[in-house]
Parts: sequence; C-alpha cells; structure tokens
Amino acid sequence: MITDRPLVAMEAEYGVVGSLFIKPDLIETIGAMVSPTDFYDQDVAEIYTLILAARSAGRPADPVSIADIRHELSSGELTMIRASEIYNGVPSAANGLEYARIVVERSKARKVAEIGQAIIDMASHARPLAGIIADAQEAVLALNSEDDEPDVISLREALGPVVDEMDARFNGEGINGHATGLKDLDELVQGLRGSHVIIIAGRPGTGKTTLGLGIAENLTIRESKSALVFSLEMSAKELSKRSLASSSAVTLGSIDTGQAMGNGESITRITGAVSRMHSADLRICQKGGLPLSRIRNIARFQHRAKPLDLIVIDYIGLIAPEASSRQQNRNLELGAISRGIKAMAKELDIPIIVLAQLNRSIETRSTKKPQMSDLRDSGEIEQDADIIMIAHRDADSDLGRSGVTEIDVVKHRHAAVGHCLLQHQGEYARFVNYAGQREQQQEAAAPAPRKSSKSLLNDFNPRGGF
Repeated sequence: MITDRPLVAMEAEYGVVGSLFIKPDLIETIGAMVSPTDFYDQDVAEIYTLILAARSAGRPADPVSIADIRHELSSGELTMIRASEIYNGVPSAANGLEYARIVVERSKARKVAEIGQAIIDMASHARPLAGIIADAQEAVLALNSEDDEPDVISLREALGPVVDEMDARFNGEGINGHATGLKDLDELVQGLRGSHVIIIAGRPGTGKTTLGLGIAENLTIRESKSALVFSLEMSAKELSKRSLASSSAVTLGSIDTGQAMGNGESITRITGAVSRMHSADLRICQKGGLPLSRIRNIARFQHRAKPLDLIVIDYIGLIAPEASSRQQNRNLELGAISRGIKAMAKELDIPIIVLAQLNRSIETRSTKKPQMSDLRDSGEIEQDADIIMIAHRDADSDLGRSGVTEIDVVKHRHAAVGHCLLQHQGEYARFVNYAGQREQQQEAAAPAPRKSSKSLLNDFNPRGGF
C-alpha cells in the first residue's frame, strides 16, 4: 500500500532538541548529523543552534543557559518558555538518534519538492532547452550526492580503515588502490587510490591516451571492475578499435584494413578478445566540448547507477568553459577546472586519471626531458594533482625509436618520486612491461662485474607480443 510521506515531522524535531536537553552527551553525535537548516520550525532551529553554541562555549545546554545567551527568539517567543515546553514534552533521550535521522530525511524530502518546483519554473524560461536540462540534472544529482556521513568523525574512527588496510597488506592482498597492470609502474605509483587525481602528461604521440585507456582496460577487462572514459577528442569507435588491438595482440593496421579476418590466428585472437571485452564494464562518453559541470553530472549518474572504480578524462585542455564563466583567460579557466576535478574525485571517492598536454617550449630547450613546470596553461594543475607522471620518449635514441618510454613520476603525495621504463607497442596500441628494466635492476644489485664493452643499447631486445 502506497502512503504519502509527510514533508514535516514536528514531533521528531522536538524530539531532537529535547533529547539534547536530557542527554547533552548526544550533542557531538547529533550535531555532526543534523544541520540547523534541516529543521522546518524556525524556533526549534534557533534553539538547536543555541544548544550547539552553549556546548561549544563550555556552558550547560539547558533552557536556562540558552535563554541567557539569547533572551528572545526571532519569532518574538521567549527562549526560556519555548525551550521549556519542548524539554517537558520529551520524556526520554533513548530515541534521540532516530529522531535525528527522521529530521534529516524530511529535510531532504522538502529539498526534493523544492527542486521539482524549480524545474517546473525553469521549463518556462526562454533559454536553450539543453541548458535547462543540464541545470535540472545538476540540481537533482547534487542532492543525490549528499550522503548520511557525519560532517566530523573522531581520530579513533578514522584509524579503523588504516589498521584494516595495514592488515590486508601484511596478509599479501596487494597494493593500496587499483593496479595499472604494469608491474614497474605499480611499484612506483603504489596503487591508484580513491579521491586521487592522477595527471598523465606528455607531448603529442608519447602515448598518453594509450596509457590512460590501458589502465582502464586492465581494471575492467582483467580485474572485472568498472571505469568511465570521457573521450573528448577520439570517438568511441576509435577507442574500441584500439582496445581490440591491445587485447587481441592483432595490429591496428590489420584491424583497420580488415585483413585480420583473413588470418586464422588473428580471428582466434580477436574472438577471444571480443569475448573478454563483451563482459567488461568500460563505459565511454564520446561527446566533445563538455564543460566540467556536465562531466561531473554524468559521472555522478553513472556512479549511482553502478559504482565506478576509475574515471579517465582525455584530456583536460578540451574541457569547455562553463556558460556562466567570467574567467578572463584560459589559465584561470583551467585552474577552476582542475579544482573541480579534485572536488569530484573526493566526492565520488574514486581515482580520476586526467590526460594533459605539455607546453611547446620544451622543443626549444637544449634538454628535451619534460619537467612538471611544462604542464600547459595552468600551474594549478600541479597543485591539485596527487600524482603527476610525464611520458617521454627520446626520438633521437635507438631505445626511443624502439618504443621505450620513460614514465617520470615528478609528484606523488604519498610516496617518493621516481621513474620507470615501459615498452610502447604502437602497432597494438598498448604499453607493456619493459624487459630490460628487470635486467638493469638485477645488474645494479649484483656485485660490480668486470669491465665489459657491452652496453645497454647492444643488449636491448624490445619485447614483442604475447
């Protein structure tokens, strides 16, 4: 049987305030759950605020004490009389937390009603319909993103997950966060963690998209997790073609020309890859020119529909300014976008990989190795990111021409910076572990050998397919 939900629960509002009078020890717990704006009755809201103020000042939280702070409420009622009425009407504080839950629930129900009326009003505005729909979605999803977590938790409560995490690592449950699927990069980055923003930067052609998409593929195809890719430049068809080449170890050229269908081994590999990809939860948004507010709304909706483990944005320079933006230049716009991406990662509590371009000034320097300051257009990207890794391949060296790419982690909030080498296999649109990396590490750990004319370059043998 369907019944109407009352938008106001006055008994619960009185119950919250009365419970705090009776049992002041509940003030911190309920104060972290309930905002004064959650109350419908303004007198009760003011009394609740006075109780919090009294507690903060170290004074007793009773009708006499709060009346001493403010003699009269905004309605004209005497604080002492109104507070005493509520106090005397609540016999027990046993259900104080339940009363608080009801107050918050009814407050959210009233907000839903207000948003519904606002949407009705917006529909009649002489504005582009797309903008009205975007504003309506943002209003609804902003409410939906609010959860029941308290505003403040104790250090003891915060330590719980830390201890659990240490125990899991001790028992061999792997790295913190999600793996990239590339062993040396995982050792360096130590996991893609919730709320982190990871910047992958590089000049065109260094494999930024390949690396970002490859990490998403590893999570979804091999780890059975969920990822959302915002491809602001490349179509979903092109991304899926790259993913098929990477997963099947059949060259992009063969897939693009259709020649792969004339080779029995290629058909077998493609069939196996398609089977794996078919069940992967890798979602692609191929709409270009999206502002961050639209990206955030899409991400919220997708995360609510089925929780995401990773978001990839390709790339930050293609995120459009907001229609209402008053920023005077692109640097300020990207600064606002960068802060917004960090806020989104924290809100959804998932890692967000953001691809970024480097300035062309690197091409005029004597040393071609990129630095963090080469990030294009905004120094705020450096500030907001938790991890910044720069992909660099020396086109003038034999190693570089063979696809060996240096991934230089120039910023890491939770680990030491460093670098590793990956093998870029452009024909398969993927990165793989660089075979020479292990050999170099083993040689470095071993006693110094006799002097030899052999060099790393002579020993280099790039890894092929599977």
